[in-house]
Amino acid sequence: MKPRYRISPNGAGREPNDAELLRYRDSGKLHYNYQRARDLMHRKPLYREPKAFLVLMLIVLLAWLISEGVHERTDPDPPATPEAQQ
Repeated sequence: MKPRYRISPNGAGREPNDAELLRYRDSGKLHYNYQRARDLMHRKPLYREPKAFLVLMLIVLLAWLISEGVHERTDPDPPATPEAQQ
């Protein structure tokens, strides 16, 4: 939920009553967001895990080799016919 700021010459406006506060209170969602943020904060980045880094490099190498093979198979210049050489 985005915070909404209101700047007016009349002041801050009215305070929410207890019924409105209870309607938006959800401790389960707050606990879930805290757990998720805590787990993501301490996770190692992908480039620092040796096995994941090797798998990523293998995928990049295979993609590069496949693209080179496709590039060699597609000949940009068609072979010249004997009539075109004269």
